[in-house]
Amino acid sequence: MLICPQCEFENPQHNKFCQSCGVSLTHKACCQCGQEIPIEAKKCDYCGAINHNILWAIISQKKAPSELQIQSPSPSNIPSTNNSQQEVSQLEIESLSDLFANNQVKIGSSLQIKSDTTFNRYALQQDVSSVALFESHQSSPDNIFLQGNVIDQYPLQESHLATLQKQQSELFTELTQERLNSSYLAVSQYWNLVGLPTHALPYLILEKYTPIVPQIYDAWQEQNQGVVLLPDRSQWLLMIDLWSHEQILLPQIVWFLDEMAKLWEPLSQISCAQSLLVVENLRIDEDDVFCLQQIYMNGANTPTLQNLGETWQLCLEKSAIESLEQLDLLLDKMVTGEISEIEQLRLELHNLDFSESTSQSFSNEIIDPKPVNTSPSDPEIKQLQSNSPISDADNFFEEADSEMMYTSDLEEEATALIPMHLRDISHACCTDIGSQRDHNEDFYGVKTAIEKFENNTDVQISVRGLYLVCDGMGGHAAGEVASAMAVETLQKYFQAHWKSQLPDHELIKEGVLLANEALYQTNIDNARSGSGRMGTTLVMALLQDTQLTIAHVGDSRIYRISRSQGLEQLTLDHEVGQREINRGLEPEIAYGRPDAYQLTQALGPRAGNYVKPEIQSVEITEDCLLLLCSDGLSDNELLEQYWSEYLEPLISSRVNLQEGLLRLIDLANEHNGHDNITAVLLRIKLHPEF
Repeated sequence: MLICPQCEFENPQHNKFCQSCGVSLTHKACCQCGQEIPIEAKKCDYCGAINHNILWAIISQKKAPSELQIQSPSPSNIPSTNNSQQEVSQLEIESLSDLFANNQVKIGSSLQIKSDTTFNRYALQQDVSSVALFESHQSSPDNIFLQGNVIDQYPLQESHLATLQKQQSELFTELTQERLNSSYLAVSQYWNLVGLPTHALPYLILEKYTPIVPQIYDAWQEQNQGVVLLPDRSQWLLMIDLWSHEQILLPQIVWFLDEMAKLWEPLSQISCAQSLLVVENLRIDEDDVFCLQQIYMNGANTPTLQNLGETWQLCLEKSAIESLEQLDLLLDKMVTGEISEIEQLRLELHNLDFSESTSQSFSNEIIDPKPVNTSPSDPEIKQLQSNSPISDADNFFEEADSEMMYTSDLEEEATALIPMHLRDISHACCTDIGSQRDHNEDFYGVKTAIEKFENNTDVQISVRGLYLVCDGMGGHAAGEVASAMAVETLQKYFQAHWKSQLPDHELIKEGVLLANEALYQTNIDNARSGSGRMGTTLVMALLQDTQLTIAHVGDSRIYRISRSQGLEQLTLDHEVGQREINRGLEPEIAYGRPDAYQLTQALGPRAGNYVKPEIQSVEITEDCLLLLCSDGLSDNELLEQYWSEYLEPLISSRVNLQEGLLRLIDLANEHNGHDNITAVLLRIKLHPEF
């Protein structure tokens, strides 16, 4: 199968264009000049830009008998700061090359172009004259781990991992989510029988932490070698390099420490806390968000908060500021064991007082970090170092069945460590007639006013935005009039009444009732009655910097998508079925009624005393998407099924928001084409306010 790079539709191998969206399956646009080049092209013939897909490979390989006798793992849990690299022998390089290039190696049935042909999908990167793989700091009594860059030469092919997940979905669910009381050794042997190496499992368990934890790209077990492929983050900015910047602020550093502390518990639950102790593994993405380059399994000794404190001290020694006395004391308490619980650590981080050091220890300027270089053009391979081996500890999966997302009373007891301010906002809009309607009764309106404040060290913005989606009803030349009238009335109302502060609930209610009155009076003037009266649903969002208020009438919806909470439906439909659920009826019974989807609220058909808009304030504390949509998009739980694939990736500013929304609309047309489809999508990016 060929997986479409735009809509991810599965196409037959011989297709030249996607059957779903029509995009080319043989050519792509150059990432630099935009010229059309073959899909497998590694370099653009027009501008010379590198275009191939570079991945980070982590390869486990059985040691030779002689190696087993002479090599013993180091017990240290603290990463080495030595940057020296040990090259792999030529024999090992040839063996690894064979793993990718030998025609006799079959890496899953999904890699067959024809029934009798195997092609070489992955290859070691050949851009450098020196060996591209180095011995990793991960080691065990009977394995060595190698890592470095490889190239995906056929990126449209379905991966071996994706095929395996489809074929054995129940097994994957059991291994990654259900109770895992087996020992490390037993589980690893069972995992190998499935066809995957053991070191792939942590990425699957921690999938909810994407993108902090890289999402696994592909994995397979081939004879005595196991391969895990990840997106290449080796060129991303090192956290310690950011800390060495002369304009770094101490509150920024403490904020990063708290981000790492949040990950300690979930990583410890699967014996991967070592990942936070490798300095070269701590990276910064394009949004200045803390990320891991990869996951490291614990060595013979289980890491403790004492080890984490020692690692933090090593990092702070390389920072460009003088440490705050309170922070030094906190780290000393970690190293001496006085702080032994993660909740206590985070609470003390939250309680640090920076006021006395504001003018003494560092500049009052805010750093504008260098852009993260995610380009594959730099061939240098950075080696991640540590001396800690992987052990066969029996408690590897201890408590793996517990809730992975770390929560505690700390989140409620302590205020935010550092307040967040709005860093960027972007939006995408689309309305589609659908595949079965002859006219479009939906209407949307977007108005965003942005003030930008910029100097040579920082960029900040102030935003005021009004976003509306209406789904009209009443038949041809009525529904579309109602939805357009509602949007225009509300836009004029808030232009006149939105002063310096975000409108309060009472002011918003007055605006909604004014829109209802305009529609209702039009119905009266035109002697419309019963089902002939025009009307519309309404969802509305008012945004002022990080303050958000939403309102709705009817069954159009507002969703929020964030990395910590996933998909959240912020509105409840005004329809008979939901009304009965609110009264205590079981959902199956409530929506078993023939009139379950009949609206109980709408703008226009009835006088204002019958209209009760629901208005609520929503707190924005992290990067998120806000989606306003008509029921043509939300019907049949479409978003609940596909949000992680179609919406969550759009949180990253690296992804084109408009293209992502168009993919979602195409999906809705495929599943919900019976109705008009309209969506307004906001991407809200925050940043700590230091």
